[in-house]
Formats: sequence, C-alpha cells, structure tokens
Amino acid sequence: MRTPTLAALFAAALLAGCGGGGSSSSSPLPGSSSQSGSVSTTDMAQDGSSAAFDAVDTNEADAAVGNGSLGTSALARSPLSAGFACRHRRTRTVTVNPDGSVTIETIDYYDNACTEPERDAVAIYASNGGTATVSRTITTYSLTHAQLGVRDENYSIMGSSGNGSWTVQDAFYAGTSSTPLSQFSHSAAINSSTYTGSTGRIFNDAKPSMNAAYGHQFATNATVGSDGSGDTTFTGTRNGAFFKGALNGLSISGAPPFTISGGTQQGSGSISGTVAFTPDGVLESVNLTGTLLNGDSITVTSSLDANGNITVSGTISNGSTTVATFTADANGDGTLTITSSGAQVPIVDWHVIW
Repeated sequence: MRTPTLAALFAAALLAGCGGGGSSSSSPLPGSSSQSGSVSTTDMAQDGSSAAFDAVDTNEADAAVGNGSLGTSALARSPLSAGFACRHRRTRTVTVNPDGSVTIETIDYYDNACTEPERDAVAIYASNGGTATVSRTITTYSLTHAQLGVRDENYSIMGSSGNGSWTVQDAFYAGTSSTPLSQFSHSAAINSSTYTGSTGRIFNDAKPSMNAAYGHQFATNATVGSDGSGDTTFTGTRNGAFFKGALNGLSISGAPPFTISGGTQQGSGSISGTVAFTPDGVLESVNLTGTLLNGDSITVTSSLDANGNITVSGTISNGSTTVATFTADANGDGTLTITSSGAQVPIVDWHVIW
C-alpha cells in the first residue's frame, strides 16, 4: 500500500527533474554505474521493470474489456457491467447518458472501508454498429490527495465475445505534467480462449539524470481462462526487444503489430507466466519469470493479505547479483530499490518515476 513516505519520494523525484533539461553536469542516479559493457544499472532496472509492468499493464487493459470497467462491451466475457458498492477496496458507478453513451467510474481505495481514494478511473463507452469506442481517464492520488499521475486511454473494440479484437492507445502523465512520460500502443485478439497481442511502449524522461528514451516492443501468445469464481487468468509468453535513444528519439508504428523505431536496440528478452484478475477487474495474482537484455533475469510473484489485498514483488538480477527489487500494490503503486546504493524510486500506475 502507498504510504506518505512514498508520496514524499515521488515529490522528491519530480523536484529532481526541475533543474534544467539534459545538463551533462548533473549527478547520475545512485547505483547507475555501467555494468557489462554499456548497459548501466539504471538501464537494467528500467528495462526489467518495464518488462514486468508492461505485462500486467496491458493485461489489465485487456481484462477491462470484459469485466465491466469499460461498460457493456461487445466483447464482454462477464455480465458485471452494473455498479457496485465497496468490495476489495473498489467501487463502481454506471450512468447512462442522454446520448446513449455510458459513463463508468471505478474508484480504488487505500483502505478496506473505501474512504481514501487511490485511483479514479472514468470511462465513457459508445457503440456504433459493430464497433465500440471507449475513452478512459485514470487519475492516481497519494494518501494526502496529491495528484501523482494521469493516464489517458482510447479503445476501439470490434467483434463478439468469442471472436473479437481491440486496440488501445495510452499516454501517462506524471504528477500534473502536460507532457507524457510514457505512451503505448497495444492490440489484442481473442478467439475462443486463445489470445494474441502486440505492444510498443516508449518512455521519455527529460530529467537530467536520465535524459533518454527507452522502448519496449513485444508480442504475446497466451490463453485466457476463467474459473468458477469468474476470475480471468492470462497465461503465456511475451517475446520482445528493448531500445534506447535520445530523448524523444523513439517512435511507435502507426498500426499493429506495434513496433519501435529509432535509437539502438539494446537486446531482447522473454517473460512467461500468469496474470489474474477478479471479476471486478482487481489484480489478484502475478507469477512471472523471464530473461532480459544482457543476460539479466526477472522474477515476479505476489501475495495476498487477510483481506485479499495483493502485494506484487519483483527481483531483477544480473547473474548472481541482485540489481533491483520492487514492490507494488494492485494499482501499480509502490517502490523500486537499487540494490547497490539503496536508492528508492517511486512507482506510480506501473511507471517508475526516476
């Protein structure tokens, strides 16, 4: 769960980025010395966390198509499009607008009584013929109600529950910034229980200690299963490549399969395992392992407390050396720790805020 200390970490991270753009005289991130050639600890931590977070992040976007978070979808795999009161730290309200569109607001909370908002997602669903469109805005708050980030998503959804496809265009803005820190384009298709997808994400950090663009493209082959409780589980493999370039020097292709261009390919990687969500769309479990660029590896597991609230834990390693560890809650808010220095970096909505 996010704490006031973590909110202070986030504030410090944003302040560190206000000292000017791209100054080479700025100190590097703690623990960011070069390892194994030109790949630094920061590169390893950024690319490793991106591989894990992108898997959860895109599967959350996919699960939303069928769990009511986006309204009554043509691809709904669950009847849960109605609103509900507090359960699993989540509430949902559904409003049918005069023009026939539907507004769905899903709020996640820090506390079990649903009194301290952490994440407020507002989706507007509309349908025209066989195509549905959804515009969704997700705002993340600290315990002190400071805005930590905003995510804008736009869906185009086609097909039926057994044979359909969708694309998602996503941009994330840290704090109150009007410039996106990251963007991804994602496509997915489902036929019976088989799922395929392609994703391209770029991460532009103008902070002097970073002053670079990172990219991750990957293709997903998986199955989608549902148990007796209505939980949805994605099981499969994501094979991809990592890129680095000058700030704003990477781009995503305009149509699927989504790929990255520009910069230099740092290496490739593969991550496999499961990501599961409750019928309401709450992250329930994560179990991932993978190989990353430079021979690095990653392991991600999760645990539930007595109230069913999840903690996601991950370790990024280079051989027998632990490069970084991270923990996050169901909404992707947490902390990444650089092992060599002990430096802690905030995570907001599955984004590391360096």
